Amino acid sequence: MILDVRTPEEIAEGHLEGAVFADFKSEDFRDKLQELDKAVDYVVHCRSGQRSEKAVEIMTELGFTGNLVNAGGLEDAAESTGLPIVK
Repeated sequence: MILDVRTPEEIAEGHLEGAVFADFKSEDFRDKLQELDKAVDYVVHCRSGQRSEKAVEIMTELGFTGNLVNAGGLEDAAESTGLPIVK
């Protein structure tokens, strides 16, 4: 599953097809993560890879057991997954 941790403004500029969203900068970020299936594999990305790296660390702390991959920025994530960027 693709997890996009960018802001709504960034997402409006384009996102990976089929991604789920959890704004890393929002106050309820951890709550949003808790709503996700912890056993699923996630490819996590943001704009540059910094927020997604921290998100993967938080997901590990929260007990996610699937494979967690920091795919870096949007373009890198699109290239590594083969998914199109949509608006």
